[in-house]
Amino acid sequence: MNVVEDGGARCSPKQGLKATVLISAVGFLVSFGFSLLTPVLPLYALTFGIDLAMVGTLVGSIGITKVLLDIPAGMVSDRVGTRRFMSLGLFIVAASALISAMAINYWMLLIGLILQGAGTAVYFTSSYLAVSRLCPASKRGGHLGLFVSMQFLGSTSGPLLGGLFGQSFGLGTPFLIYALLAFVSLAMVRLGIDRSLLEGRGGRLEIRQLTHSLRDRTLASINVGLLAISVIRIGLIATILPIFATRNLSLTPVEFGSILTAFSFANFVTLLPMGSLSDRLGRRPFMFSSLFITGVLCISLAFAEDAMIFAIIMIAMGAALGLTGPIGAWVSDVSRQGELGASMGLFRTMGDVGSFIGPVALTFFMPSGEGAIGAAPFIMAGLTAVAASVPLLWARDPVAERSRADKRR
Repeated sequence: MNVVEDGGARCSPKQGLKATVLISAVGFLVSFGFSLLTPVLPLYALTFGIDLAMVGTLVGSIGITKVLLDIPAGMVSDRVGTRRFMSLGLFIVAASALISAMAINYWMLLIGLILQGAGTAVYFTSSYLAVSRLCPASKRGGHLGLFVSMQFLGSTSGPLLGGLFGQSFGLGTPFLIYALLAFVSLAMVRLGIDRSLLEGRGGRLEIRQLTHSLRDRTLASINVGLLAISVIRIGLIATILPIFATRNLSLTPVEFGSILTAFSFANFVTLLPMGSLSDRLGRRPFMFSSLFITGVLCISLAFAEDAMIFAIIMIAMGAALGLTGPIGAWVSDVSRQGELGASMGLFRTMGDVGSFIGPVALTFFMPSGEGAIGAAPFIMAGLTAVAASVPLLWARDPVAERSRADKRR
């Protein structure tokens, strides 16, 4: 029997694929459950008699908690076992959703959301580690591509249903559904993954695991690229574009939502196969192309003067962002033995940092009045992506190196 053995995991390719499919399904459920909350969370928070500034604090608490816990979660997961840590994360998510659903005041809701950020940080960091270890290095991109694609599908398919459930049965209902999905996911992990496949290695936690990851130029380049992508996704697309579509193009929310759906579909269509392609051709060509093309398209958006041009650029941007494929596979390729947990935690942290600073940085360039949005936020986002693509030209790409070596034989 062919066996994959890496960082504590020991399984056959068939077992690894089965576990990846299960973990990907759980990733879909958790992402779907969280996306149910998107349209109702601000409205639910306002029922406690708070002002809009406090609503922002509530929403931001989830991201801040993830930023603080991503790195520790990766390092601890390496030691205690990723299956055990995945289970802990899912339990925290379920408990936090119940606390939020039953909140009687602002502070109880805040506690629930802080715990939610903690639970998702623990679960997703450890699940990235699990998928990275349960597959052969030659198929890592394909496995992580499936995992990332299912997360993306879940995060884009829940808002409409969340709004319908909240409107029909009460604003706390999506939280209850999220709790149920988290408990189902917990049962899937506990019953569907053999404990022996993802045992912890034990030993002490050492800060040098993190310092090595911070000093590695390739890992730094990948992380800067991920930060730029997060700035564009959350800062530009989720924050600036809805206002731009209304003020500059006079689009209705439904029209903009339709364009955003087309963007998401193009993103998903290119994202899914990129994992397998990067397993054959290398990670660097796709991620560099994605960042560079996306940067150019971001700048082009500022000069879109009608809905058709805007829609075409958005669809092209969705396809370009999908070219990144499973960036986490590149992190796994270049991480040192025994340091994958710290590297993956740092990788997750950079994505969350980009999601946090993106809206703040880009809205700084927004006009203070009710006028049209200028080109400045788009140019800043575009330049950020293009600049982040440049260091990748000198980054190590073990998959591409192996591919060239095989061709020379």
